[in-house]
Amino acid sequence: MKINPELIYPNIECQTKEEVLKFVANQLVKSGYVTEKFVESILEREEVFPTGLPTLPFGVAIPHTDADKVMEPIIAFASLKNPVKFKAMGNSGADVEVKLIFMLALDNPEAQLQTLQQLTSIFQNEEMVKKLAEVNSSEEFTSVMHVHY
Repeated sequence: MKINPELIYPNIECQTKEEVLKFVANQLVKSGYVTEKFVESILEREEVFPTGLPTLPFGVAIPHTDADKVMEPIIAFASLKNPVKFKAMGNSGADVEVKLIFMLALDNPEAQLQTLQQLTSIFQNEEMVKKLAEVNSSEEFTSVMHVHY
């Protein structure tokens, strides 16, 4: 699971899921990991196939889109100062107050499945979710993740 320290955004202030998705996706575009179409594609996919997970103590979202928009596989992370509403993954239509976002830019469906499984194991650990919500720097994020892996 490759996460570039330059793509870790702790405690950002966004009011809506669209705002946070655009912010993180645009950072991936600027860094050269994805095509310009990635931003629009991630927003469209989130509407049709929501990625909010009602984890404890905070909700998590794992937005991703088609591999053809990815030039180099990477994961970006953002934590929100205040949670924003995402729709829950699946068909429930329920709202999830999300505080952590792991945006996946992966070019291989098998790698995507493996990464989702790794992330899910993190999200099932309430203490880990809490620690990730508290990070204030890319160094802290790397330290917390290193303990888990």
